[in-house]
Amino acid sequence: MVRGLYTAASGALVAQSQADAIANNLANVNTSGFKRTLLQVQTGPQLALYRQQVEPAGTRGVPRSTFVGALGLGAQVLDTPSVFEQGALAATGNPLDVAIQGNAFFAIQTPQGVRYTRDGQFSEDANGRLMTMDGNSVLGPNGPVRLQANGGAIQIDQHGAITQNGRLVDTISLVQFRNLAQVRPEGDNRFVATAAAGATAAGAGSTIHQGFLEKSNANVVRSMVDLIDAQRWFEANEKVIQTQDQANSWAIETVANSQK
Repeated sequence: MVRGLYTAASGALVAQSQADAIANNLANVNTSGFKRTLLQVQTGPQLALYRQQVEPAGTRGVPRSTFVGALGLGAQVLDTPSVFEQGALAATGNPLDVAIQGNAFFAIQTPQGVRYTRDGQFSEDANGRLMTMDGNSVLGPNGPVRLQANGGAIQIDQHGAITQNGRLVDTISLVQFRNLAQVRPEGDNRFVATAAAGATAAGAGSTIHQGFLEKSNANVVRSMVDLIDAQRWFEANEKVIQTQDQANSWAIETVANSQK
């Protein structure tokens, strides 16, 4: 019966992790370029059960094992990948706001190294560098992207080329990955990629739209429904834990009384 407690507890922990993931998605429904998190669940390790039997006389009492079945140990979280579905594009009119249509990412320079983001809400610092909202440099083919001081109106084409007064000043790099499973969320609306992700320059399938921002792909209605499911899942496992605890108490009391 104690196994039942652990199995139900593992289910409750998974339900709690599901609620945490959904809550994070809901908290970022208005975050530009945010990609919702998906919780993947798998069964826990399984134990093989055998029945030990002693053969009849004449076999010298050699025991024989008969397979009964498998005993599951509950559920556990397998992974929490991001879902890279395209978010809707919203017009802002800001010339330094850019959105990606396609599966590419902006490359940015952070204190931890090169990272990637879909958030194209950029600004210009005092030195003319193109920056993210949290102060990281946007990267181009030759390093941080720099704009021309007092260079006039900024035009950014679909390939990321930046022109001022008809003169090309720099280009925003777009990066895509052969294996998105190796692109992991790091926090602060950015991603880190392992070597196995296979980073390459983005192809023609990804384009930049100036004056737009990509909205979060988290859906409020869907998230609320999933949150209710997670709550019911947790409550069901909680009820099993209470039932198992009552059964254990009854068994202990019964055995104690039988010994009197």
